[in-house]
Amino acid sequence: MKRQLISCVLLMFGVSVFGQYQLMNPAFAPGGDKAGRAGLGLCCTSQASMGNNPTVMNFFSDLKNKFGDVSFTKADGYAKVQGSAYYVKEFKKAAIYDNGEEVAEFYVRYDAFNDDLEVKRNKYSITAESLIRDKDVSCVVDGREYKYLAFKDEKNNIKRGYVVSIYSGNTYTVYERLRKTYRDGKYAKTSHGTDFPPRFSDKTEYYVAVLDNDPIFVKLSKNRVLDFFNDPSKKELARYIKKKGIGFKNAEDLVSVFRKADLMGDLVAVASQ
Repeated sequence: MKRQLISCVLLMFGVSVFGQYQLMNPAFAPGGDKAGRAGLGLCCTSQASMGNNPTVMNFFSDLKNKFGDVSFTKADGYAKVQGSAYYVKEFKKAAIYDNGEEVAEFYVRYDAFNDDLEVKRNKYSITAESLIRDKDVSCVVDGREYKYLAFKDEKNNIKRGYVVSIYSGNTYTVYERLRKTYRDGKYAKTSHGTDFPPRFSDKTEYYVAVLDNDPIFVKLSKNRVLDFFNDPSKKELARYIKKKGIGFKNAEDLVSVFRKADLMGDLVAVASQ
């Protein structure tokens, strides 16, 4: 009888502690904050990813070897390079969606070099995790929705990565892909020359999806844009480009043409890509 009483007390104590833990951590409490148990599963690593392609992995490996530190981290590597791997360094509150349904709110920043959405479960968290890379999982931060999609790059190879929709119409969707590239440093050849430190450089790419097809790389040029259309749409849009004086200097010039094509409705003739 005594043994049964002790077991009962211990069970009640365990339930009480778990209940208090739920109260202290609303992420684990039913009906708590939006970063509930299902949302927490979208974070897939215990720290932000060190890379998802050989080039990135080699970059970190080389830096680690140069500085000989076995505890070398991604942050250490970035600190050795001029510029930033991020367009926005601070973590900002973001909504996480799974199949179009909001499931969590985390603090997020985009690592444009490593193509990684770094996640903190709250603003006070010290460690960062990586949002799971999945076509059904998206993230909205500062009004920009990051989607992890398959797309055709400039060499017509199938790649996967984060893109942001900057225009969505009936037939066409235009995506922007902000990247950071790495350039190795160079020592001056003479004492009168100038050293160039290793650095990050900005790179912006654009992709266009026709209906539900994978996005395709598009260069900011008249001919490359018109390749998305067949006659007579191509001629009509060429006249529009000339009339508006579109020089394809920025994203708005690109969006303007595909918005015009959507306004043409059923008249637009889409080229097979």
